[in-house]
Amino acid sequence: MHIETQSVLMYNLCIGKRVLSGHKMNAYIIVVMVFAVLYTFYMGFSDGANAVATCVATRAIKARYALIIAGAVMLIAPIVICYFLRSDSVARTVGSLVYSETLESVDPKAGFVFMLSTMIAALVWSVICVLVSVPNSTSHTLLGGLVGAAIVCFGFDCVNWTAVGLKVILMVFLTPLICMTVGYLLDKLFRAVCVYLDRSVKKFFKAAQVFNVIVMSTSISINNVQKTMGIYLLTLAVCKGVDIETYEFSFWIVALISVAIMAGIVFGGYRLIYAVGKKIYRVGTLQSFTAQVSTAAVALTCSFTGIPISTGQVVSSSIIGVGIADRVSAVRWGRAKKIFSSWLLTFPVAACLGAFVGFLLKLMIVR
Repeated sequence: MHIETQSVLMYNLCIGKRVLSGHKMNAYIIVVMVFAVLYTFYMGFSDGANAVATCVATRAIKARYALIIAGAVMLIAPIVICYFLRSDSVARTVGSLVYSETLESVDPKAGFVFMLSTMIAALVWSVICVLVSVPNSTSHTLLGGLVGAAIVCFGFDCVNWTAVGLKVILMVFLTPLICMTVGYLLDKLFRAVCVYLDRSVKKFFKAAQVFNVIVMSTSISINNVQKTMGIYLLTLAVCKGVDIETYEFSFWIVALISVAIMAGIVFGGYRLIYAVGKKIYRVGTLQSFTAQVSTAAVALTCSFTGIPISTGQVVSSSIIGVGIADRVSAVRWGRAKKIFSSWLLTFPVAACLGAFVGFLLKLMIVR
């Protein structure tokens, strides 16, 4: 009887430890997701205006209505495309930046430190950029913080440097070149076509920008939302051991992230529209339409091929390409150089910050 009682006590103790461990892991996930949702709000606040900046600058649509349309699309499009259509390749790419073999053997507490360091580093650098008025790439800030934190928490070899090199670092340089080229060529094409059309074509380009706002909002939102989905996926992998390749996102997670990015554009759109729409190059109706088409084409292609891009980088580069097609001197190169410099610095600075935060949190939490 005494032996049976001991067995029951031991069994209950083991069950209690598992429940307690489960509660801790759930707490880890909730904490990381709070930071991730805050960062998604910032992405909407910072990048959301890019979807409507040029059409507002050309007065094709009033800012209030443009933001309402963009906000609605940024709520609905990710749910439809990322959840119902299961197009989540960007999220899988974010999850693949750290080798799965590393994630399988990670202690949940160490995994929590890794993910928390990533999000704190991304948010801190973003706040610094806002305070000192430095252009910021939200994508490279997040991914830089992730890589830096991973190196400190798990070692240099845990990072999938092939994926980081090709899909993150290379795209810092390649994306602007692609967007400027596409913007330049499309502007030349549309100008050549318009020579053979009457003046009413301007009304068409002005009206078409309303449709372009929908397409651009879709392309920007599904790329940014999937970055946060990738953070959630990595958190599940390090805290609960889920398989990154086979895991299916729940509706409520995608919806929560979509609400956050929609809220971001509603609160941040007015402040940033002018900076994007006029400070690089003063776009006209045709130029606005061309920049929108270029942006949407590149962003959608990257989103469906699993490449996490800086949507602000895509928009700004497309505008520069359109400006060059007009005349090189029309581009405000002082502003453009400042933006280019920030793109080059963002990833390494965020990586260093992620490593520093990871080092501090390891001392405070793990040891």
